[in-house]
Amino acid sequence: MDNGKWFCSKCRESRVRQLEEKLEAALLQIQELKELNASLEEKLRAATVGDAAQPIVQAPTARKPILVIGDSIVRHVGNVNKHMDVVCLPGIRTEQLRRYVENRDLGTPDTVIIHVGTNDLRRRNPDFVMGDMGDLVMKAQEKFPKAKIYISGILRCRGIPWRRVDVVNRMYEWVAQRRNVFFVDPNSWLQDGDFGRDGLHLNRSGFTKLGGLFSRIGGPKLPATGS
Repeated sequence: MDNGKWFCSKCRESRVRQLEEKLEAALLQIQELKELNASLEEKLRAATVGDAAQPIVQAPTARKPILVIGDSIVRHVGNVNKHMDVVCLPGIRTEQLRRYVENRDLGTPDTVIIHVGTNDLRRRNPDFVMGDMGDLVMKAQEKFPKAKIYISGILRCRGIPWRRVDVVNRMYEWVAQRRNVFFVDPNSWLQDGDFGRDGLHLNRSGFTKLGGLFSRIGGPKLPATGS
């Protein structure tokens, strides 16, 4: 019975098959749309952060003592320190940043702070992420032989288990020790309220605190903004 109409068993079986075929076709269409969307996202990402990618914030030609370079987390950290150049490359991965450092003239800063890794961690094994960071640090040492170099640890954020972030940060600290550079973990400097609604990016409080941390380790120093 369907809307007051009676169907024999043969008709019901036929109707079920029709519905199953429609469902299978719909699922197939959904899968095709997902694959198309993934392909478009990859093309957009490549166009945005490929070898020819341009930073959101271009490093000025005038020399400044601190250079911060990394993904979208560092976008506004230079607002708190006039002595800081910031090169922000949203979505960039560690291997791409190594090529960027290799192929760009970024001046001769006294301190270089590298913040990258979250985008790698979403899709790669931590061992590979650590290897890429080691290669990036070696390139930075080659590019800035007189600079003090810092690895800034990955921030705990929505979508990535904290334990996974902590494991990679311990790996980064090991890389820093092996390469004779420095490691700083910003997670002890920031709180949940320093992130925006997406749980991924910093709000005004967050980037002010992170910028204060980078100023503290790179100097000239500003008054502490968090702990």
